[in-house]
Amino acid sequence: MKWYLDFGHGGKDPGALGSNNTKESNTVLKIGMLVKSKLEKHSEKVITTRESDTCYSLEYRTNKANKNSCDYFISIHMNSSTNKTAKGTETWVYDSSSKVYNLAKKLSSNLSTNLKTPNRGVKESKKFSVLKNTKMPALLIEIDFISNPEIESLCANESYIKNVADTIASTLLSFVGKDIVLTDDIIEPKLYKVCIGAFKNKSNATRIKNEAISKGFKDTYII
Repeated sequence: MKWYLDFGHGGKDPGALGSNNTKESNTVLKIGMLVKSKLEKHSEKVITTRESDTCYSLEYRTNKANKNSCDYFISIHMNSSTNKTAKGTETWVYDSSSKVYNLAKKLSSNLSTNLKTPNRGVKESKKFSVLKNTKMPALLIEIDFISNPEIESLCANESYIKNVADTIASTLLSFVGKDIVLTDDIIEPKLYKVCIGAFKNKSNATRIKNEAISKGFKDTYII
């Protein structure tokens, strides 16, 4: 499967701004690049609009997706409102009867559950250029309201960013028949060895070994 991941805004267009000037463009870039990595680890092909803080036109985004004959177009955004208490996740599609509607519905549900935020559901719009001018099924995700100080503070939290990315990636994979649990790479703990002493007489070494064992150091050896 070939996915087109569109990270909203960028460069001179920061998108929505939080009260502490957290940029939507930077937040969705961090999330999106993690989604890309997770999809690629499961043999999915991924094309992106940008992989740095760069501004591209809406026409560029849809043209690139169409030129690369992508199977799905996923645009990732943060929402904003003059109501600072507004919160919740929502997804947008061009047509509620489209092939991608069920994916949008699942994304809204999974993000709502995993982020513990209200599910604002799937909405339909004929106005979004990225939904109207793409040749493949397309949807737009509004993860949550960066205008809400609570959500804005979460955007600086790596575990929150990872949770969002994991949820999006696992939902996309499940939609195409790859029910995979995304986990961090397992890092084996380091093993440190301590030498208690060096003795010419083995009996002294044995005595120290036995003392160590009596103090709880069971894996004690003479070498």
